[in-house]
Amino acid sequence: QNRVDRGTLHQGRAQVRINLNDIAGGTRRDLVEGAVKDFDAAIQTMEENFRDFPEPVYSEYPNDFVRRGLAKEELQDWKGAVEDYNLAINIMRPKDGRADMPLRGDARPAEGDGLGMNPMILNFRGNALSRLDRYKEAVADYREAADIFENDRELRQASLSHANEALALFGASRDQDAVAVLRQVVRKDPGVTDAHVALAVAYWSGRGVEKDVPEAENEWSFACNNIDTGCQKYKDLEWVAQIR
Repeated sequence: QNRVDRGTLHQGRAQVRINLNDIAGGTRRDLVEGAVKDFDAAIQTMEENFRDFPEPVYSEYPNDFVRRGLAKEELQDWKGAVEDYNLAINIMRPKDGRADMPLRGDARPAEGDGLGMNPMILNFRGNALSRLDRYKEAVADYREAADIFENDRELRQASLSHANEALALFGASRDQDAVAVLRQVVRKDPGVTDAHVALAVAYWSGRGVEKDVPEAENEWSFACNNIDTGCQKYKDLEWVAQIR
């Protein structure tokens, strides 16, 4: 059995284990731990192959670090997740120290450009960094992700990244900056529930803005009644504590 086949089998089994844990409602820690071990083996197999057959890095290599990072998040191993996202991001960036600039139009990567940054990975790392109270670093990741999404004309994803940026700014005690970002989000994209709910909390508590209960109620009402996703999840305090 060759290395590529062995690595592919480990990748497949890892994903099956993740899927089974999802079906079990996230209660099968043993399956997630097994998935992490499978990703360990798949990555080791690829690294052995790179040593024997030097060639340009293919996308499956950083992807497995990302998938392992997501599995570690399910185990609440936030530090391990950040380390895996760091490895993936470093692989994707240019190797000669140049800035990782978004490509515009039909532009193609130049030699040494790396694989190109996936903004979702920056969001993943930002989320894990926030769990570690490393809000300043999280803000930088969310901003870069938003810039890439905007360059690609994925405006809703950019708005969601900016909303995450605002939450990290609150975590960093930069309340006024957070409110400014949220106001910009709801002005450009009124359908982002997170932004309206966060503004409602800011107005209600007076964080970063003068306390204004009627405006807080307006923002909450808009989120509940004017957006398809509604605000039901935000009434679940456990969900808010774990996810938002």
